[in-house]
Amino acid sequence: MRHVRLEQLVDILGGEQRIGRPIRHDFDLLAVNRDGLPTASAIFLQKRFGFTNRTMSRMLGISESTFQRRIQANGRLTPKESEKVIALAEVYVRGMAVYESEEDFRFWLLASIPALGGRKPIMLLDSTIGRSFVLDILGRIQHGIFS
Repeated sequence: MRHVRLEQLVDILGGEQRIGRPIRHDFDLLAVNRDGLPTASAIFLQKRFGFTNRTMSRMLGISESTFQRRIQANGRLTPKESEKVIALAEVYVRGMAVYESEEDFRFWLLASIPALGGRKPIMLLDSTIGRSFVLDILGRIQHGIFS
């Protein structure tokens, strides 16, 4: 279940020009996921998060050298990697809705969060379950629930 609007996801993935096709509804996003996002979309999101190539490749579950090769070849991500980028985009959009500042959101990502057992949110973004925890905490913050 998606927690953000489709238009917001498209924007944070660099817009239709980086994605390479129009995205009008969820099935368009599914098609892009299955075909593989262009690396340009992943790089656009990476820069918004302020991630290094090493961090981004860890989030995608690939080696840094593989990520670098894809960037240099202006290639596409696999469907599995694309799905992770789309999920990270959702986290970014939700984080910005809560913090309204990239600097504040980045600070929060690197902070030890008691509700996450003292873990840093950035350390949880490489898995579906971890991203779900982070989205849940962001939702709680957004709605003023801190317990």
